[in-house]
Amino acid sequence: MSINLFDTRTLLAAKDVIAPQATFLRDRYFPTSAADIFETEKVDIDYKDEANNKIAPAVLPEKGGIPVDRAGYETHEFTPALLAPERALTPRNLDKRLAGEVIGGTLTPTEREARILAEDLRDLTRMIDLREEQLAAATLLNNGYTIKQYADQYGSQSIDKTIQFYKEISNPAVYTPGTVWSTSSTTIISDLAAMADMLTKRGLPATDIIVSGDVADVMLGNTEIQKLLDIRRYELGSVKPEELPNGATLIMVLNVKGHIMNVFSYTFTYTDESGTEKLFIPSGKVVVTAPAIGRTSYGAITQMEESVRDFVTYAGRRVPHVTTNSHDNVRTLKLQAKPLTIPNVKNPFVSATVLS
Repeated sequence: MSINLFDTRTLLAAKDVIAPQATFLRDRYFPTSAADIFETEKVDIDYKDEANNKIAPAVLPEKGGIPVDRAGYETHEFTPALLAPERALTPRNLDKRLAGEVIGGTLTPTEREARILAEDLRDLTRMIDLREEQLAAATLLNNGYTIKQYADQYGSQSIDKTIQFYKEISNPAVYTPGTVWSTSSTTIISDLAAMADMLTKRGLPATDIIVSGDVADVMLGNTEIQKLLDIRRYELGSVKPEELPNGATLIMVLNVKGHIMNVFSYTFTYTDESGTEKLFIPSGKVVVTAPAIGRTSYGAITQMEESVRDFVTYAGRRVPHVTTNSHDNVRTLKLQAKPLTIPNVKNPFVSATVLS
């Protein structure tokens, strides 16, 4: 029995082609489990008000026990934005030699079609990966995000969709340093300790410091930090320039007044819809948090399947959709996702602007 390469279920089975690729912020701080793949378009999320940081009460021997409260939680319903990059395939694409193919061409149009399909799936997957990384960065920095939803390719029609994970007028997960950091400043450690304390006092972990490239330079040139790193016998910190995927570098492990913290410099960039190159972690920014403080959930995708002429709903991180226009000789491949990066508890990160 022949296999239809363009059938949705066939494409979904091609896990090595459309599986999300590694990204630093999304994978480290917002991982996805099977429970995060929803069967519905809307995503219902439970997250706790605070971590449980209370000690157990002491009880007289003749008493049975002392009642204690359970941690409260809130349920929120979100409709994630739809990501849907697509590419068209025409006879002209099949007649043209592919990149890497020998001069003169040795592939048949059918073979070229299969290769183009695989390359397009990888490219579209990467585009969605980068958008999810941008959402993860925005969640860490802003405790939510605004995403522009377009009605056309050129952006003349769009609607902003805002996802916010706090109810206060302003973001409560922001720290304001007393002074701007500089290479000679002695306030960096104090500011980092204050940011970490905002989490640990609520029973939340604080193990990672994520900084922009210019902030990393300031930290490495800071006299107080240099002194701490030089006093090896006290094991106050160490420099470990370890490269990580996608622009992340572990530049040091630092003892911040008792908090042993990994300091990551993240200089990876993306190109937005207008063609502007931007940093995931903008200049002058710092985030204090810990791994797996949230997750990336996915809403289901409902689409019209040409093979059955009916709507079919798919639950997954990536859902391909192929349509044909026989009149114009065009086959279009669209890759869809409805991601939502969300914290597990309220405000499990603290951000700051430390350079002007």
